Amino acid sequence: MGNRNAPSMTGMDRAGPVRGLPARYFTDPGIHEQIKQKVYFTTWQFACHASQVSRPGDFLAFPLFEQDILVVRSRDGLRAMFNVCQHRGHKLVEGQGSRSRITCPYHAWTYDLEGRLVGAPNSGCVEGFDAGCIRIPQIRVEEFLGFVFVNLDHEAPTMEQCYPGVAEAALELCPDMECRKFAHEHAADEGCNWLTAVENYNECYHCKVAHAEFAKGVIDPDSYRIAPFGGGKVLRHTSLATQGPDAWYDVAGSDYGSFFLWPATAIQIYPGGLLNTYHWRPLAVDDVRVHRGWYSADGQVDDTLRRVIDLDRDTTFSEDLELVKNVQRGLGSLGYRPGPLILDPDGGIDNELSIAVLHQWLRQAVD
Repeated sequence: MGNRNAPSMTGMDRAGPVRGLPARYFTDPGIHEQIKQKVYFTTWQFACHASQVSRPGDFLAFPLFEQDILVVRSRDGLRAMFNVCQHRGHKLVEGQGSRSRITCPYHAWTYDLEGRLVGAPNSGCVEGFDAGCIRIPQIRVEEFLGFVFVNLDHEAPTMEQCYPGVAEAALELCPDMECRKFAHEHAADEGCNWLTAVENYNECYHCKVAHAEFAKGVIDPDSYRIAPFGGGKVLRHTSLATQGPDAWYDVAGSDYGSFFLWPATAIQIYPGGLLNTYHWRPLAVDDVRVHRGWYSADGQVDDTLRRVIDLDRDTTFSEDLELVKNVQRGLGSLGYRPGPLILDPDGGIDNELSIAVLHQWLRQAVD
């Protein structure tokens, strides 16, 4: 499907081969700082699955660069706020849990689930102290297909405006997606720039070479396509289910589909409706943590899901960890010169049009 954000194939043809981004976009701390401010702090970031914060008092905390963020289910709905005490800056909570109130472990300043200060030891001795004027700054939060996203930009468009058509298309592949529950997650530090990792996810030019098990156990390589979707910053991956005898599980039902939501989240449906996600949180200019999530109807990992999780982790997931580390090392080489991207207007698996699209989106933000 066409996309106003996609590079013009006609324009590319006139200009000759399109080359990859210069290495500085992956290695320069100054550009990395721009990406933090202009990309990550202005777009929707994956926080968790809604089932992880389903009851009043449930919370989950996570970092986004140096910002600590808290997602909490209050009595009037889902909220997100900065995970920082308004007294002297201590982090309020760690990890995940449930509380009726939020108490800072440093000086016991206490907040309600909406972030309002309700208690501060010995504050009565301070003339003019008004707890009603103190509140933890709030962050925008939305539920989308059963997932929770946050955005530090209060003026940003809604998720539906940013990713039009994704909800409808995803529900066609997995109709009960919004009713699923969190079942499992594992994570790893990839030892590369976030964009190195995101590029790796968004092209399958390497799949037949580097992911032999995935190419025969999940997808049908001959039908694999990645293309811009819906008029927003979305890349849609599509494929028939594997056609061979080496399927990892019974793939009957829906085909394979994935929706990459710029800049750092992928909602992926394996054949038969096995719902899973990737999201990436940068740690440094040359490191990023990838989180791999899986979801089921009851929040349990049954035998089929366990088999898929284990096979995926031991093959595709582990293989990509080695690939991206080697790419990042090569990007620091004095001998690296970005080569032409393989842009095939006919689509197909041996194609890097999606990489050109990612590069254009990044340059729109930071250049």
